[in-house]
Amino acid sequence: MPWHNYAFASTVLTDKLWLIHQKKDGTFADQLVLDFSDPDRPGEHRLVVDISLSSDDRFLFVTFLMEGTVSVYDVSDPFSPKPALTDFKVGEQVNMVSQSWDGKRMYFTSSVFSAWDKRNKKGEYIDQYFKAYSWDGKTFTHKLTVDFLKEELGLPHLMRFGQNQLYGNRLPSKE
Repeated sequence: MPWHNYAFASTVLTDKLWLIHQKKDGTFADQLVLDFSDPDRPGEHRLVVDISLSSDDRFLFVTFLMEGTVSVYDVSDPFSPKPALTDFKVGEQVNMVSQSWDGKRMYFTSSVFSAWDKRNKKGEYIDQYFKAYSWDGKTFTHKLTVDFLKEELGLPHLMRFGQNQLYGNRLPSKE
């Protein structure tokens, strides 16, 4: 796995993604790399909810508040992301996104924040799920859905996977 001194970042309820990178002199700098605002529609923004960088540093997955979509960017050149797949519909809303360590599966959950989660006219939560898809580098293929409402599991939000097995509680070596 290559060793890169950069990270992608967004801030809460904004429509921009930043690259934080180490310069040759050892200092760090930031650079705006993706702007989801629409200059033709002032005041309308696509708000980033979550981002996830693939384990091979090739793809960046981005979910958007209340849209239920994920967009994928090829970040082989992190300074110039290119769309790989845009606005893939996961559900009524999508929140967290995570990729398996082998890069073959993507996982999504729906709950953003209980006060903001979508509800029907009766005030009941809708579309509360954990979904799994295979990822072939071009598109998603649905594999599994756990309906948290049907199973009475609450509201799905965060996912954590066993990365300790990958790293053995140590940082990857510089190669």
